[in-house]
Amino acid sequence: MNPRLKALKKHIFYCGSEHCNGQDAEAVIDAFKEQFVEHGIHKEVKVNKTSCLGMCGNGPFILVYPEGIWYYNVTVDDVPRIVEEHFVGKEPVEELVLMRMEG
Repeated sequence: MNPRLKALKKHIFYCGSEHCNGQDAEAVIDAFKEQFVEHGIHKEVKVNKTSCLGMCGNGPFILVYPEGIWYYNVTVDDVPRIVEEHFVGKEPVEELVLMRMEG
């Protein structure tokens, strides 16, 4: 197995469709990547761009696994809080959570 995969603790997906890109999805993801580096967790989080996640109109979306948490209407200003509270502190930012996957 790839050693990089063994270090992973979280995986985030973000919508890269035309609609969400018009809502600054790339700027939000760049902010996440910067915060992951700043907090020293960039090797623990895999970031993947997806096609439409089916929740148009409420983006940018960030889907976090293994928790299955959907953050919506994420702005660049939300990113430091999400990283500090969820990725570092292990507590999701509830007012930004749209839904949780069951199971």
